[in-house]
Amino acid sequence: MTSPRAPEALTDTQWDRRVRTRLAACVADLVPGSPAVGAITLLADDVWLVHLAHGGCLIAKHQFYGLFTRDEPHDLLRVEFDALRYLRPRGGAVPVAFGIDPGAQIILLEFAGRRTLADVLVTSAPAPARRRLAGRVLRELSHIETQLGISEADWAARAVPGASVENLATSWSRVAAMAVDGLRRLWQDSRDSEPPHDLVNQVEQLCRRLGRRSPRLGVTDYQPANIVVDDDGERVTFLELSKLGWDWTERRAVQYTTSVDGSGFSLLNADVVALSPLDGGALDGHHILFQLLLVRRVLSTGSGDTAGLLRALVTPLSRDPAALEFRRGLQPLTSFRHPGLMSDSKELDK
Repeated sequence: MTSPRAPEALTDTQWDRRVRTRLAACVADLVPGSPAVGAITLLADDVWLVHLAHGGCLIAKHQFYGLFTRDEPHDLLRVEFDALRYLRPRGGAVPVAFGIDPGAQIILLEFAGRRTLADVLVTSAPAPARRRLAGRVLRELSHIETQLGISEADWAARAVPGASVENLATSWSRVAAMAVDGLRRLWQDSRDSEPPHDLVNQVEQLCRRLGRRSPRLGVTDYQPANIVVDDDGERVTFLELSKLGWDWTERRAVQYTTSVDGSGFSLLNADVVALSPLDGGALDGHHILFQLLLVRRVLSTGSGDTAGLLRALVTPLSRDPAALEFRRGLQPLTSFRHPGLMSDSKELDK
């Protein structure tokens, strides 16, 4: 099979004109009732909000790399369309997929709202509402993976290259060193010394333990911006299902629900974890590692306030003995540079 040609170079104006022309035709062809297109608004790169002439709206998304996978088992446009069509009638928290235009690499989707989980993470919603939202995200994530698992052989054959179980093991083998580097940077920033050897060993053991757990087939692009939340916080919609692959549910859950701005904020807390359908110890462990990776990123720039990240690292999410032991080992940092965090760390002794 010959490789597809790269898309021709267009100016922004030419590209915008081409998309609008194409949408006017494909919306009428693919959406029930053949509605006419009214206004078209750019929402994000390669994503448009299409207002229909007689009311309502939908999302048009261009699959930028789709041509390079066209007619492959992992065809990005087709996998996303088929996955959404498979999950939606099975109760999956995903948008309605109206249709695809393979020539233009466009998929038409239900408009679920503008607000994403990333937006929610930087707002001051009441704690009960955040707990309910976190619980909903974890339940819906688990449900999506369960449904994909029912036809695992079929979906596994369509996984994106580089997202196999073997690929996951290879990439995970590098996480321990990065997490340890984050720990060292945090300790040096707070105490101007190296972390205790036992604490370094605990990070490495945590990585090994989590790496031995069985991964599940699911999404590979898990970040807060890929979940839409309605205005009432009662409905969540998972986006970006074009690339399927293997990973751990708890790792996806942690990264979906955690801010990446360096604040350390997460929707997860001990109550949410205790009531979730996921493994509490694994959630706790992945949360620790992810916060250490964020510490590494913040401090590698040479500046940044790690108080929020440290608060997240010393606040337990479960009663998992290994996680509790590691968090206790970080207590010297809370009393040195961030004494205000000491009250949070008392949770470790309950």
